Amino acid sequence: MTDAEIIAKLDQYKWYHILPVQGSVSTPGNKDFAKHHAPVLRQMDAIDFRGKRVLDVGCRDGLFCFEAEKRGAAEVLGIDTSLSLGAVEFLIPFYQSRVRMKEMGLYDLTTVDHGQFDIILFPGVLYHLRYPFTALSTLADLLPEGGRMVIETGIFADTDKHALLYCPVGKESPYEPSSVTFYNRKGMVDSLRTFGLRTDATDYKSDKDRKTTDGSVIRGTFLCTKVAALAAEHPHHYWKGGAHKHWQK
Repeated sequence: MTDAEIIAKLDQYKWYHILPVQGSVSTPGNKDFAKHHAPVLRQMDAIDFRGKRVLDVGCRDGLFCFEAEKRGAAEVLGIDTSLSLGAVEFLIPFYQSRVRMKEMGLYDLTTVDHGQFDIILFPGVLYHLRYPFTALSTLADLLPEGGRMVIETGIFADTDKHALLYCPVGKESPYEPSSVTFYNRKGMVDSLRTFGLRTDATDYKSDKDRKTTDGSVIRGTFLCTKVAALAAEHPHHYWKGGAHKHWQK
């Protein structure tokens, strides 16, 4: 295809990611969103994707799906509640990619239906979720012991004296009304630990964000490893509807 033919084809779709297609031609995605990608890619550098089974949650046009495939992943599944027709109808065939994309929400993921994944990529989704603990529990269950997860999300940047979750409603949201869940850094790391996810590294867009403690919302990226023994330190039997031992006869 000529560049002109490709551009005409790309214009038929709406794009979120900026992805190289041919020569100087790329998908016309959102430049502001692209600013958040570098920390995720840096943390992906710390993972060996060769021969691995990968899940990309909130994949949109597949930037991280295709990146995982380039890095040697054996199987890549991308899910999103709004499937990218441009990725499915044009990019996957054009790239001759083996990436699969499915329109579904993360709460519908189960090990029975989908098995486990060696690596989970979870960028730009958590702060949109009204049920963040359920999301983290669901994804942690999909990882085997030693599995890796990269989470990129909005972070309430305070002094981290306490593990906090900021839950703004409507116009109080620092982004827009669908952005409702912002852990602080300590809250993120501590919550991950309760689900058996050890935080190995944190990353930010800039050193300024890394040092911010004024209560503003920044973007943080967390590289985690599944260590099931960590979850055993916490009363999951109580959280999942069991009786507290203190009240049992």
